[in-house]
Amino acid sequence: MSISFAYGSALMYRVALGAAFLACSDSTTPTQQDKDVASLRAAVAPIHALSAAQNAGYTVAVGDPGDGHTCLSDAQLGAMGVHYLNTNLVGPTPAVNQPQILIYEPQQDGTSKFVGVEFIIPYSIHGEDQPAPELFGKQFMKNATFQLWGLHVWVGRSNPSGLFAMWNPDVSCQFAH
Repeated sequence: MSISFAYGSALMYRVALGAAFLACSDSTTPTQQDKDVASLRAAVAPIHALSAAQNAGYTVAVGDPGDGHTCLSDAQLGAMGVHYLNTNLVGPTPAVNQPQILIYEPQQDGTSKFVGVEFIIPYSIHGEDQPAPELFGKQFMKNATFQLWGLHVWVGRSNPSGLFAMWNPDVSCQFAH
């Protein structure tokens, strides 16, 4: 009786283990985009704190040419936050691990929380009449206000509008000064 019980228990254990393995395994192979986004997340993880980003060269807070505000928002679409540019990274070919801009959301206590990145190529480098540059398998969008091509990637804060959407309804400029 104990041999039968042991055999039955072992069989049930293997069946349960196999079912758990199948339930937990991801049957899809990561895409190149998945790998690139994971690589980007790893690259920016050490500079989530604004002070670390500034020490890494992200020192220029980009202001709206129209009103000078550095925290960019849209009443209907949400916000982007404050963009900190590393001018040394601006060039014709963006690299997945080196975003030119890190984006931070002002917090009530005066700190800033990392929410995402933006890759940019100015029109002076890649003309606005040229085909859109691409990264992560996504085309950059034209930004006439800043005279550049841009691609946002929300790797610090989830975006219900999409990982590569321009605006994030979950980001706010409420506490910007």
